[in-house]
Amino acid sequence: MATFRFHQYQVVGRGLPTESDPHPKIFRMKLWATNEVRAKSKFWYFLRKLKKVKKSNGQVLAINE
Repeated sequence: MATFRFHQYQVVGRGLPTESDPHPKIFRMKLWATNEVRAKSKFWYFLRKLKKVKKSNGQVLAINE
């Protein structure tokens, strides 16, 4: 049986600045994931559902374990 080691990550990100919104709102999310790549993926998945911000128009500011 495989054992997975989940870690709690805090991912901080925002949408990219535009002319209409030069200072976009910053979002912080605490997630459980096996590594940082999956934590970022979950962050963009939930942010896309909640706030209509896509990965192509956003940036990750910080990832903390």
